[in-house]
Amino acid sequence: MHPIMIDRIQAYAVSVTPPRGPESSLGSMPVRNGMLVRLTTSDGAAGWGEAWCNYPPRGNLARLFLLEDVIAPALIGMALADFREFRPSCEARFARLARHTGEAGSFAHCLAAIDTALADIAAHMAGQPLAEFLNPEAHADVGVYASTPDVLQLEASVEEMVEAGHEAAKLKIGFDLASDTGLLARFQDLAAGRLGVMADANQGWSLAEAKVAVREMAGFGLRFMEEPIAADAPHEEWAELSAESAVPVAAGENIMSEQSFCDFAGRGGVQVLQPDVAKWGGVSGAFNVGRSVEDAGATCAMHFMGTAVGLAASAHALAATGSSGPMELDANPNPLRTELGNIDLTVRRGRMKVPVGNGIGFVPDPDALRAMTIGSAEIR
Repeated sequence: MHPIMIDRIQAYAVSVTPPRGPESSLGSMPVRNGMLVRLTTSDGAAGWGEAWCNYPPRGNLARLFLLEDVIAPALIGMALADFREFRPSCEARFARLARHTGEAGSFAHCLAAIDTALADIAAHMAGQPLAEFLNPEAHADVGVYASTPDVLQLEASVEEMVEAGHEAAKLKIGFDLASDTGLLARFQDLAAGRLGVMADANQGWSLAEAKVAVREMAGFGLRFMEEPIAADAPHEEWAELSAESAVPVAAGENIMSEQSFCDFAGRGGVQVLQPDVAKWGGVSGAFNVGRSVEDAGATCAMHFMGTAVGLAASAHALAATGSSGPMELDANPNPLRTELGNIDLTVRRGRMKVPVGNGIGFVPDPDALRAMTIGSAEIR
């Protein structure tokens, strides 16, 4: 591979306020945010990545300033023989500062965006779609599920999801057991066998509470239960819950190292692992995790709720792993996903085609990007 030298870094904090946003036991998400990164090499090649910044409401600006003030200046002029060199090198480079500032997550989000942009560049330089660049036998499409539909209008939401081609949906739970089971029962009645169901408790329960909950929900045929307990709970607790649960246990969006993913699959007994290209690891991390957890007998199911940039990258990374696991596809209105540029989000029989074209197959439309940008930075 021709060496990559970073010559220019552009960052865009983007934001929109749709009619409604996702609701979870963690709180409301009335504003939809993103922080996009565009890297340009000394040869003029360019690539895009995305940093997770769903919360707090101005989290995108916080990541923008961290990138502009601390991370980006250290990367200008960096030369890489292979894009996969970047992540482990910079994780080690910024580890002490991330610990010192208590900003480990924010550093991981920014480095994930840069990793994805570098992967986009590398695939463009090779003249290949990213999935094919990572794995010549990559899938041409991926399974998807509708995430976090509006439960206040559940009947309409169910019909919308079925009409859109979905075959499964993920509901947010973790409020109280009676309302959680009531929601699942009502969903099951309305879906009438047309939609499978997953549930996400967003780390809402203690181990004892989770054991009760999974027993109560075992009859709903859940495809997985996401983050029933704290992401940093001891692996012994995850293993105990997984061993007793008739429902497959899932985790991953808040795991921030490849070794930790392996530990969750091994010592923790977690059956479904969910890397997120915008939260940790970017494309290289998600791809490595996907391959390793599949080898360990677990399923890789890509987690994502952000803009079209990260969504395109997620589809390519999942397709390259060869996993049969699905990718999360936000069921809420979000112009950052649907109006930022040209991307085919058509779902047929629960599957979506991987974006076509070299790299991640997506470039933001300049006018749309300009209209949605609330802050920007350029470092050369």
